[in-house]
Amino acid sequence: MSLRLLKGIRVVSIEQFISAPYCTSMLADSGAEVIKIERPGSGDPRRSYDPKLGPEDDYLSGGFVSYNRGKKSVELDLSDPNDGETFEQLLRDADVFVHNLRPGSLAKLGWGADELRKRFPHMVVCEISGFGVTGGPYAKWPALDSVIQGMSGLSSLLGTSPAAPPGLAPMGTMDILAGVYAAVGILAALVQLERTGQGSHVDAAMYDIGAAFLERPLTLHEFTGELPARGQDNYSPVATFQTGDSAWISIVIPTDDMWARTCRAIERPDLTNHLELDTSVKRAARMRDTVVPALELWARGLSADECLSALRAAGQPAGLVQSIAQVRACPQLAHRELFVDVEDPRAVHDDGRHIALPRLPLLFDGRRAEPGAVPRLGAHNETTRQPESIVGHP
Repeated sequence: MSLRLLKGIRVVSIEQFISAPYCTSMLADSGAEVIKIERPGSGDPRRSYDPKLGPEDDYLSGGFVSYNRGKKSVELDLSDPNDGETFEQLLRDADVFVHNLRPGSLAKLGWGADELRKRFPHMVVCEISGFGVTGGPYAKWPALDSVIQGMSGLSSLLGTSPAAPPGLAPMGTMDILAGVYAAVGILAALVQLERTGQGSHVDAAMYDIGAAFLERPLTLHEFTGELPARGQDNYSPVATFQTGDSAWISIVIPTDDMWARTCRAIERPDLTNHLELDTSVKRAARMRDTVVPALELWARGLSADECLSALRAAGQPAGLVQSIAQVRACPQLAHRELFVDVEDPRAVHDDGRHIALPRLPLLFDGRRAEPGAVPRLGAHNETTRQPESIVGHP
């Protein structure tokens, strides 16, 4: 049975790129009706992103599909009076309105958050932006994911050493986090709506969310005054080490108990109570020059599977550093049915293999989300404009 926890909830979203589309995709996967408002003729810019499948005049974009399954696509130009009227009709029966345009852009067209709250007091209004909608010195700055990765401090921690250039995570980390937090805010506001009949305004700033995501480095800095540096962690004994078959294993040894288990697994009881390794902080300081060499000396004649089996048998958590191909082929994720075929005739390789992407990664009473079809641009223009589709949604 597919997941329909939000059946009966209508979401209208003016969205583009990742943050708002990811937010509303979570709601759509949970059973909400999501109407995606797009620019006439071109739509969401990510519709044109590579890689692509299908014919040149009707392709499926790899940059669009995963955030937009199960939605309805409607083309509207809000500067056009007729389209503005259609937009208003959609909002009359909406429970949630989401957008991730620049702050103030909708207000110029008469659809700012304050106006929406006055006209539709029952509605949850969620705005996702770079720096929030309450003002401040950065309020008018444009922002995309990599900008927030840098400004939040994340990039300052990604890299091999303090001397190495700052790094960027190779996916929309901050966009997706913003989408997840916005969805949490919307769900909390829907609970209030159910209890009181009153909507809410949810202000989701990517910069706030990115900084909050770095809870641990900020906490360490607050407690110690120290500046966390790239490529090293002075308070957590975490590392990767190489095995005899050239694989890599990730390990963290935060407690004395785990350190004793690790020493038993690698047959180095002499290290258990070593004076330079007998606390978590000491082990963190000596990971590179003592702990990792000891692990790799033990692992030199073993395969990754043998190393992992020995560590797990001793009760020490450890994991293989997997490639993306290994993740896609993982038997545990297959058992959990994480990857679901994309519902679109274009989502097929030349050899007949279907494109499969992760669903909402939660199960509710054993039920999983069943993402719907990928909407072509304007696929629901006519049906959504019909009065019966506006007045009474499922």
